[in-house]
Amino acid sequence: MAIVLGALTGALGFLPLLLSLRLARRSTSTEALTIGMYGLAGVCVSFIILVVALVACGITAKASVLPFAVSETVVFLSATIVFVVYKNLLAKRRAPRE
Repeated sequence: MAIVLGALTGALGFLPLLLSLRLARRSTSTEALTIGMYGLAGVCVSFIILVVALVACGITAKASVLPFAVSETVVFLSATIVFVVYKNLLAKRRAPRE
């Protein structure tokens, strides 16, 4: 059960990063600071979600902290890596060239 909850928390922790990227792309500002603040906010919210869930697991079920933390970390990093690879490599190959 701890592995499943950790995986769900890892996926939930990735959502603020995805949302901040979409907000940065839709921003009409051309200043790098504005776009950077969206990214920083996404990272901070993701970090808060992951840490709060890990602390809650540590308080409620100390024996399950390790499987929870490992599954949380693996899912979060995997989602981030897949997203970055997709956006930077695979999506550019499909785009029509002018």
